[in-house]
Amino acid sequence: MARFAGFTPLVALVPALMTAAPAAQGSPYLKWDPATKTVTFELIAGGEGAKSPFNFNGYTDGEANLVVPPRSNIVINFIQKDGTPHSAEIIADKDPMPNLGGEAAIPKAYTSKVVEGLPQEAKDVIRFTAPDSGSYRIFCGVPGHGLSGMWIRFTVDPAAKEPRFETPKASP
Repeated sequence: MARFAGFTPLVALVPALMTAAPAAQGSPYLKWDPATKTVTFELIAGGEGAKSPFNFNGYTDGEANLVVPPRSNIVINFIQKDGTPHSAEIIADKDPMPNLGGEAAIPKAYTSKVVEGLPQEAKDVIRFTAPDSGSYRIFCGVPGHGLSGMWIRFTVDPAAKEPRFETPKASP
């Protein structure tokens, strides 16, 4: 194969392209890098086509569950699509659910402006290390939003070898 100065043939790049973090368990929202134990999840607030604008990725009232391995590095790319401000925070999976955010169950597991919410088209990144185990909720901390159904589950499963996004159907 002929080489030119400063040029790498596409054939030589294919192995590197194939090692990019693939979508995990068939979910377009989820990527997994086993080498770094990094879970990258796209969290869309107020997605279209859902039964309510108070949704994450089209799901409400705990219909979906992001399951991750213990001690994995979590990167949640938050995208706010709705005209109403929204936020995200990981809270304990217990009732009664709070009316508003402010007490994250995992350090650093929240967007900026948890109570105020972020405006439409705003983005934020949440980065934290998953604990050893536990059941939590990804919850919109804007007053009343979580109670209106804007939450999905977040589970740290000691038996999980890779993440998965469990939903009641293939797509919202």
